[in-house]
Amino acid sequence: MARPGMYREAVASYNAAFPDQPMVAQYGSHLNLMQVHVPDEMARNFSDNDVLCILLYNRILLDWVDHAYTYGMVYLEQQFHSPTMSMDIFCEIDDERLQHLSHYGTSSAIPQWDG
Repeated sequence: MARPGMYREAVASYNAAFPDQPMVAQYGSHLNLMQVHVPDEMARNFSDNDVLCILLYNRILLDWVDHAYTYGMVYLEQQFHSPTMSMDIFCEIDDERLQHLSHYGTSSAIPQWDG
């Protein structure tokens, strides 16, 4: 999720498609989360849309995903220096990231969670 605003767009699209049942994030000390099991042979086919659907299904807070932006950037930077990283894939993701940054700006971290 190294593309800021992507989850916000998905929530807005979901809410537009289901105005009578908008996505309401879970709050509180006890959350119900669906665990995802992806067989190894399917992992490469796991798409952004799959991730967004799982986040929506679990009613994850927008702020949580925004907080993960920095982690996503660090992960991509590490992968960029890995011999297995495809430059085509990296460039595609980075182009999308830059477009989202120009539209949404940098995502905010949750100060209490920063270490």
